[in-house]
Amino acid sequence: MRHLCPARSICFLKLLLSCLLFSITANCQEQQAVVEKTSVRVSFGYRSAQTVSYQVRFKGTSPGLKVAIPVGSKLEANDQIGAVSLFSVGAGDVDELTTEITWPKPAAPLRTLASHQYSYSPDKDAMWGYLLSNGLPGQVARLKDDPWNKPDAPLLTILLSEDGTRGFTIGVEQLLRHKAMWLPEHDAFVTLTSNPLNFKQHLASLKGIRTLNKVKQEPDASLGQFKQLWEDFGNPLEWNKPWETTWMGSKGHLVVTAPAHGSLYKFTVDRWANVRPDFASPHKFAQSFVWQGSQWKSQRIVNGLPVVNTTFENKGQQCQIEQFAAQLTSGKPAQRGEIAGVMLTKLTLSGKSGPVNIGFSLTGEKKNTSLQVKRMGTQWAIAETGSGNIWLMVETGPDVSLEVTATTPGENNTTVTFSCVGVLPAGQTHEIVLKLPSPAVPATDMERLAQLNFDTARQATIAYWENWLSQGAHFQVPEQAVNNLFRANLWHALILPRHRTGEQGEERIDLPYANTAYGQVNADWPINQGVYVDYMIYGLRGHWQVAEEEFMAMFQSQQQPDGRIAGYANWGVYSPGHLYAIAQNYLLSQDKTFFQRLLPQSIKTLDWCLSQVAKASIGKDATGLIRAPLNDLTHEEREWGFTQAYYVAGLELFSRALSRYGHARAEEVKLIAEKMKEDVERTFAKSSVQAPVIQLADGTWNHFVPSDAMTSRRLLDEWYPTDVDCGPLHLSRLAAIDPKGWLTTAMLHDHEDNLFLKNQGAANEPIYVQQASAYLLRDEPEAAIRSFYSLMACGFSHHQLSPLEHRWAWGQYYGPPSSDGAWFELYRKMLIHEWDHNTLIVGQAIPRPWLENGKRIEVKQAPTYFGTLSFSMDSNTSGNQISATVDLSGNEKPEVILVRFRHPQKKKIRSVSVNGQPWKDFDRIKEWVRLPKLDSEKQVIIVTY
Repeated sequence: MRHLCPARSICFLKLLLSCLLFSITANCQEQQAVVEKTSVRVSFGYRSAQTVSYQVRFKGTSPGLKVAIPVGSKLEANDQIGAVSLFSVGAGDVDELTTEITWPKPAAPLRTLASHQYSYSPDKDAMWGYLLSNGLPGQVARLKDDPWNKPDAPLLTILLSEDGTRGFTIGVEQLLRHKAMWLPEHDAFVTLTSNPLNFKQHLASLKGIRTLNKVKQEPDASLGQFKQLWEDFGNPLEWNKPWETTWMGSKGHLVVTAPAHGSLYKFTVDRWANVRPDFASPHKFAQSFVWQGSQWKSQRIVNGLPVVNTTFENKGQQCQIEQFAAQLTSGKPAQRGEIAGVMLTKLTLSGKSGPVNIGFSLTGEKKNTSLQVKRMGTQWAIAETGSGNIWLMVETGPDVSLEVTATTPGENNTTVTFSCVGVLPAGQTHEIVLKLPSPAVPATDMERLAQLNFDTARQATIAYWENWLSQGAHFQVPEQAVNNLFRANLWHALILPRHRTGEQGEERIDLPYANTAYGQVNADWPINQGVYVDYMIYGLRGHWQVAEEEFMAMFQSQQQPDGRIAGYANWGVYSPGHLYAIAQNYLLSQDKTFFQRLLPQSIKTLDWCLSQVAKASIGKDATGLIRAPLNDLTHEEREWGFTQAYYVAGLELFSRALSRYGHARAEEVKLIAEKMKEDVERTFAKSSVQAPVIQLADGTWNHFVPSDAMTSRRLLDEWYPTDVDCGPLHLSRLAAIDPKGWLTTAMLHDHEDNLFLKNQGAANEPIYVQQASAYLLRDEPEAAIRSFYSLMACGFSHHQLSPLEHRWAWGQYYGPPSSDGAWFELYRKMLIHEWDHNTLIVGQAIPRPWLENGKRIEVKQAPTYFGTLSFSMDSNTSGNQISATVDLSGNEKPEVILVRFRHPQKKKIRSVSVNGQPWKDFDRIKEWVRLPKLDSEKQVIIVTY
């Protein structure tokens, strides 16, 4: 080993020390050079008509930001200015505080926009990236201006209360860019003393209007308006985005159906009338339609039922294709899901006479299986070689023959391509019928398939689904598109589950999120099924038995030994959400037997939830909020608003269910829910106060409410659902915070102005229409109606009414009935809404055009917390009258029923009669008639204008 001599070692140490001192000096000089400063002036009292007292304290929220003691101006004798300033403003009195702040210039690496490696999307993020590239210019500019991506962005907080639950935070660099900020909700104006802006001049410079303010000034929204804003997924001539489905070679759009509720064998029809199975069907096939030179014209379902009509045109000839899934099983199968089905396709050719040549292909997805074509009297069959099992039958009719053009064998599949060739006589039509069974029909049952008549099967299929519709509540309004979607909601839900025999021979029910996406076994998404299907569809429509079976299935597949409800990614809302849904259905059904059967498993889940609440209160920094994963791409355990919302609402509602049942633990659970609600509102208020304010479409500034109470900023570095779809607005939807309070107001404006694409009133996942429930709780019917039509136009294809999971990005998964549930709950609450524990409001947000002269609204047998409700409204505005009949049967009568009459021309009520007697208890401004608790179930109300 070599050694330095002592002299040379000393020289080396001196050199090293010199370099170190130089480095320290340079760093100190550099740090001194990058300290920035400015003076900020905050004034209060511009808009307040009455005197308001303020307690103000300036605080540096970001590391290194220092605040000097403020100086006041325009003060009165009793105003006190200091570290904590006390003064009164309003009624013409405006006071100002000026302080100097210094901060280190930001130098930390910037956060990056969330990226999920979708190459077709800007910044490789399928949600934020799309919004930032396709949003309105002002919306995009405001999001890009936000300091979310600077970890060391300078932030100045103006606290207005000792406990930190009132006040606001300014992004200093934003203030330097904008020169001034007007915060009308705080009656506060912030500007720079170096170049102060005059308040009136600044106000005059602001352009634009907040979305919700615009809504209040306009007529009620319409479906036609939003169909123009949200382009249709079902039209291949207008929509061809790279994230559309290509499942088994289908193109762009799917209608998912099945022969019966719970069938294992399901079919999808794409917009070209091609037929495929769903993801998990045991029988795999691909039936395709080819008409060379033809043009697709349209596709729609018939009368809200799973009967699909597709139209093509080719050189003067038209082809109308009608398709539906029918039952083929004779008698009841041994296992409920083993319902053999057949997709029936009828082509009706019309128009110009002449040659016809329409091609098809059938691919059988079965290993080591070959297919061959056989002539069977007037029909043709494609069957397995050897077994003779039938995969397809074709009825060509007279004057048309079937010609096989190719048979392509493969190790895992075989494709048969054939054409129906003939002549269309002048002035006549010709029909071709295809029968595609699933599973393949054994050769011994071939005759039953051959004898299956299209028209008879159509009648039976329609009767099957109409029977389901007749068993539940009935809603009918004077807008056929709404009636069609109401009808479609039910079969969308009924075709989802898969009833099967488990590995141990037990009966099981699989409840996938959708039949064309994700895992297909068990119930991996219990929040979507329990809340958005079993409550929002089955519960609100009265299909109790179906809901109970599915609740049991979720307990069976997802309840852990400790009582927790698991599921994909273990979302924090799964367990309280399950309690919420079960409680909703019991309060609606008032069926003690139903609740009693679910109670043992429910109590286990309840105890687990209560243990989590207790755990959340342990430790000096405990807030009382639950820390858990948010969703499938946000795994970190944080204090997510989405999670808190379901804990508060789930426990509160379950305590009400326990109370109605007569359970001894009802009061215990109620008190825990009340305490948690206080903790949630306080903690999110503090977090919002510390988050930098955000700009709205009118140029003003207001609070940002974080999705995680522990992170006071936007989370554009997480995926879009973190802040929006599964964001904090669920706190308002579920009344875990005050729906009329300032937190809710701030969230609604931010979502509508900044977070919904092009201010069109919907999130990327249309199921999350949480703002609409908040509008109803705030009694803002115009905004709720707008959300209703936006959801209807963006969450469903316009003519096929297929529900979608995502609207503008991330892949289009078709058929999730949770979107149906979100839409129906909103629709139902617009007509029937348990506003609080004691109030039922009827007709709260009826669109005014529904009450134009001669129109009628009718609801029958709708379950409510207070009993079964039937009501109707009839408009005779030409005679200056609107009448309503309200019939509520049940033992749990509300303290008051409010019946709203939204006159189409906004005329004011002149007089009212109830059951033939003059009635004085009505409100001209709110447009409702108040009915206190009455002995009579039926009330006939006539309103005169």
